This record gives sequence, structure tokens and C-alpha cells, in this order.
Amino acid sequence: MTLADEAAKTDPRYPFRTDSANANLPWYQPKPLEFPPHHSDHRVGGEFVGADFIHRTGTFRMTKTGELVDFTMPPYASVHYLNAEADLRDVPLGTFFLFFLNDDGQGHFTRLATMEDQFTMDGSHSFTYRLDEARLGEGKLLATKQSVPKNQLEVAKVELQVTPETRVWNGDKQVKLEDLKAGDELLYNVTGKTATSPGVCSDIWVGTDTQKHATEQQTAKFNENLKRLGLPGWIDKTEGNKVTATLFSDDVPTFKKAWADALVVGQEFGMVVANQELRSWNPPVDREHSSLLEIRKVPTECYGCSGVQVVVQVPYMLEGFRRGRNVRFFGAGWPIKDPPYGQGLMNYGYRGPTNDEIMENTAMEYPLQFPYRTDYGNENLPWYHFKAGEEPPKYSEHRVLGELVKVDAEKRTGQFRTDRTGDTVNFTLVPGGTVRYLNATAALADIPPGTRCSFQLYQDESGAFTQAWVVNDDFTHLAANNTTYRVKALKLKEGRIDVGWQLTKMKNYNGDMELEPDLGQSVFHVTPETRVWKGDQQVQLSDLAVGDLLLVNQTGEFPGQPAHCTDIWVGEDTHKSVTERQGKKLASAKK
Repeated sequence: MTLADEAAKTDPRYPFRTDSANANLPWYQPKPLEFPPHHSDHRVGGEFVGADFIHRTGTFRMTKTGELVDFTMPPYASVHYLNAEADLRDVPLGTFFLFFLNDDGQGHFTRLATMEDQFTMDGSHSFTYRLDEARLGEGKLLATKQSVPKNQLEVAKVELQVTPETRVWNGDKQVKLEDLKAGDELLYNVTGKTATSPGVCSDIWVGTDTQKHATEQQTAKFNENLKRLGLPGWIDKTEGNKVTATLFSDDVPTFKKAWADALVVGQEFGMVVANQELRSWNPPVDREHSSLLEIRKVPTECYGCSGVQVVVQVPYMLEGFRRGRNVRFFGAGWPIKDPPYGQGLMNYGYRGPTNDEIMENTAMEYPLQFPYRTDYGNENLPWYHFKAGEEPPKYSEHRVLGELVKVDAEKRTGQFRTDRTGDTVNFTLVPGGTVRYLNATAALADIPPGTRCSFQLYQDESGAFTQAWVVNDDFTHLAANNTTYRVKALKLKEGRIDVGWQLTKMKNYNGDMELEPDLGQSVFHVTPETRVWKGDQQVQLSDLAVGDLLLVNQTGEFPGQPAHCTDIWVGEDTHKSVTERQGKKLASAKK
């Protein structure tokens, strides 16, 4: 079939463009209270390299181009890992996924419908790989793709790449590659897949019992988290004190089986308000004790719909119980606790939210409170016009990431290249504007060229964003938010460090210091030129260890040039001392 034939192909089943047909039609765009239909998405393969668990966003590196792609998970979006539903926090960094993406309304495919690892893509269609021969000296396994339930025993011949780092699982135990034998039925996941490399197996599961066990374990883990946070859904209709809501899930049979005891007419349901990120406020206090009046079946030929719609009656209609808003439900007898610090929208028992946190939450949740456009909304309004001599209001700026190229210290001007695109921007630090480097007040000249920074910008007379109010490096952004990176895995042969985003310890209700769950995770690239600092000494990359707490600065990310760490600072004492030194440097210069 020629490209022209492919472009001309039509499929009358779908009133929108798909990956294989209807190129003359527009792509589907998600609509309020509408689950995206199956095949309405554009599918892209890539390696999962980062996620913000709290805001349900992530990043992957496209297999074909090496380009970084950011995605956002709408409330109904799902993750499938090991042929079970999962949270972003369950997924190992570096895993290859197929991402099902919808148009975000700006012509970019950034809204996730679902994502599937290789294990799921094969296992959900009853495929396994029969091992024919293990050539471990060549780093390969020769296998035949098959579907025993469908009696398809010779679907395709495949060659799987393995390394000494490949993990092999039999039952609930890890075994050696040498334990594999001809005839074994395998499922696997892949890492390192690119346009020129098939990647290598990160994990291999041997036998259908092992594969079933892995799926069941992941299902139990996901359901335990759901029970703790509440079953999510959106409100379709309100009438008097009745609320009709559809629950989210992309695995209908498993969902109905797991929650059959909770979905019983006449039983009590606790209902709480949630935001677009499915974060709730203060469930033990603000939940409404509702009564489950009716359970309805709804169509599931779409992404994210569990097939279950509930009608509940509440004693009080809260402000958040409106059509189109999100809620979470707790079954009778479920323990109801506040979300971990940083995961919920309120954090009683630790410390009250700062003014900045309140404003940011307001900007995200209630953009109409602002009489100007923000990075979070109000696209129909003009941007705030910066006025010399006045401090601009919070979140009126446009934030841009970019690699600093050069500065003119006397004129307080500089130039940076925008992250991802590499566009050149000339900027001026306006009167009253500030620079922070290493979490201390600094001069523009203190920031080494090649450092990625966040620029808070306002428009000039021509409408271009060139007036900088604040310039921060990555170190400052993390340190100012009481966050560090914790080393999860060192893969220095691959030029890579895997990290979790860790908050500093917070006081719990009893006044005890407590470490909360990670906020996210990332892959960092390192090179032989990456500098590592511990105390006031420069050390080697090989001196890093799992569990080390890091702050880093990086270069920008450009086409064909992935970002890498320029400097890594190890340990809280190092972070504190380098900030103090930078603060003294500026004070000395002023004196």
C-alpha cells in the first residue's frame, strides 16, 4: 500500500481522524463530561523518563525522534502496567510504553487517555513468547510469539536483547538468565528503545503463573491506594440533594469485582470534593455521609469509564458538588485519612499553606479570580502589563525555561535559549527584578552560561516576553520548595541517574518528624564533565550512592541534545553551605 493509499483510507465507524484512516477529518478533542472514544487517540511509543505524581503529569522520550514529550492525565486517564491499572508512582523509570494521546486543543498531543507497557500490550491480547534458544554469550534470546488460547502458535519469530542487568522472575523470586530453558513462556518489558536500537529487556517474567501473579500484585497495590484516597469520578447531574456521578476505571471487569462490596444500594457512601488532579482537601472533616440510591450501567466503548454510574443522596450540597466537577467516594467502613503532605490540597497537622501556595492553588483551581491571563488559564484575557516601580501581582508572569547563553552585568541584560525549541530570547532584568542562584540572592553574572533557568517574564512594548522579573536556577527552585532528589538507581555506564523527588521531613499530628511519600521521579543524564560536589570538595560520579540527597543544575534540552547535569551537590549540609557561600559572595561584592 502506498502513502497515498494510506492517506486516502476511510473508516466510517469513526467521525474523526485515526492513526490509520480518515486523514481528511480533524482529530478528536476531549470535551467536558465525555470520555474519549476508543481509537480517537494518536499513539506514540517512548521511554518513560519522569513524572509528577501529585499533579498527574509525566514526560517520555519518543522512540523515533528522541524528543521529550510532556503529558497531562485528565481525571479519567489511566496507566496500565503489568496488565493491571497502576499509578504513575508504580512505573519504573526507563520503561518503554505506548502512549495513547488526545489533542489538547492547541494542536499538540499531550492529553493522555491511557498508556501501556510491553507486558500489557502482549498479555492483554493473550500473547506470550516461547523461548526457542538462549544465546547469552551474544546477549540475545530467540523466541516465537504465540497465543496459546487462540491456538496461534507461530505468530512471529523475535529476537530479545538481554544484559547482565536484565532481571528474570519466576514465581515471586528473581532467578538468573542462565535458568531460562527452551519452551519457557515469557513476557517482558523493554528499556533503551530508540530509532536505531530495539532496546534491551529490563525484566522477564517466566510462565503464565508468574505473569498472573505479577498482574495480581499490581492490581492489589493499585486498589489499596484507591481505597485510601477514594474511588474517583465526575458529577453528571445534580437534582435537589441527589448527585449522579460516573466512576473512573479503564479495567471494567476488575473494577466491578474489586468494589462489589462497596457498590450496594442502600449502603453509606462518603463523598468528598476533588480537583482536576483528583486531589481532595480534608476527607475526615469535609466528607458528606451520602446514601447510595441507585447503580446504573453506562457504555464503556471509551477510555476511562468504569461502566458504573451511581446516584447518591447527601444531606448538604457542597459548593464542589456541581455538574462537571470531580469527587471521590469512600465505602462504608473504609478508613478515611488526610492525604499525605503535599498530595492533598490542605495540610492540617503539619503547617498551614504559605501565601504563595494559596495563590498558586487559586491560580490553578480558580483562574477567573484573576483579571488577566495566567499560565494556568484565562486565555481570552490579555497578559498583565508590567509597570515600572510596581511589584507585579502573583502569577501574572509568563514562566519560560531556558539555558542562559550570555549576560551583560552592567546593563542587566542577557540572552537564553528556550528549552526544547532552542529559540533565542534577549531579555532585560527590569528595575526591582531579582536573580537567585544556589538559593541565594545573586547577580546575573553569578550564573554560569550553560545553566538552565526559569525566567518570569512580562511583555515589552512589541508584545514579546523579554522583561524578566525573576531569574532562578534549578537548584533554587527545588531548595525553595523544601525538595531534594534522592538517588534511586545509579546507571553510570548508561550515563544516567534515576531519582525520586523527596520533601524534607514534616511534623505530623503528634509533632513527630515524618518523611512523606515521593512527589515524583526523574531520569538525569550525566557526562564525564558533570561536576559533583560534597562539602567543599569536588568528588567523582562513582562516589555517589543510592539514597544520596541531591540538588542539581542542568543544561537546556534541545533537539538532538538531551539535557545533562552540569553540577550535582550531595547532602543537605552541602546544600546549606553552598547557599551560604553564594549569599556571602553577593554581600561582599555590594560592600
